[in-house]
Amino acid sequence: MFLKHSTALDMGIEMRIYGIAIFEVNKDLDVVILDLENAGLHRLEYMEIDPDLATYLDMAEEEFGDTLGRYRTIKDYVFEYENERLVLIRFFMQGKRVGKVLLVSLRAGTLRSIVKRLENIGWNRLFMFEIKRLMRSIKYTDH
Repeated sequence: MFLKHSTALDMGIEMRIYGIAIFEVNKDLDVVILDLENAGLHRLEYMEIDPDLATYLDMAEEEFGDTLGRYRTIKDYVFEYENERLVLIRFFMQGKRVGKVLLVSLRAGTLRSIVKRLENIGWNRLFMFEIKRLMRSIKYTDH
């Protein structure tokens, strides 16, 4: 699935979901954001979640609703990993505590290292799926 999307970073490129991860954290929001920053993600504070980007989070939430459960409050953020790799994050909150976190990657090969880093600092992974980009070999002949 893909949608056309324009941002200050990417003008008119097609984006697709390449990975989804769900964690159970049960931490304060500030601590969760600090953990994400320590894992190499940087929050793009100037970038609002527009309806096109929120659609990706909505689709993932609908698909994995049984794992995510029900929460009164959700907060959506855009984070960046390395070279303009966008990661959409939805926090599922109970009061000021984040119960679960949904990460949606829009580039292949982004989530694997992020997930390992988050697990190393005690985050409990409930689910992960990532599409790898495969290299295709091309053989040339002189015939």
